[in-house]
Amino acid sequence: MRPDTNVIPTPLFQRYELMVELGRLEMVLENVRSTTKPAANDTVVAIESRCARIQEALSRLPA
Repeated sequence: MRPDTNVIPTPLFQRYELMVELGRLEMVLENVRSTTKPAANDTVVAIESRCARIQEALSRLPA
């Protein structure tokens, strides 16, 4: 994006961006859960927390 371009985040744009991020996190979460490494548990908790915050933000946006 050009630095002189003004982007005004509308609720629709914000919803789209949050849904894209949520989809990416869900894919990562699926990959992390499929590993058998016990150290991945901290990663799963962090990703689940991020997903919950995004879902909360989505619920606050107008439909």
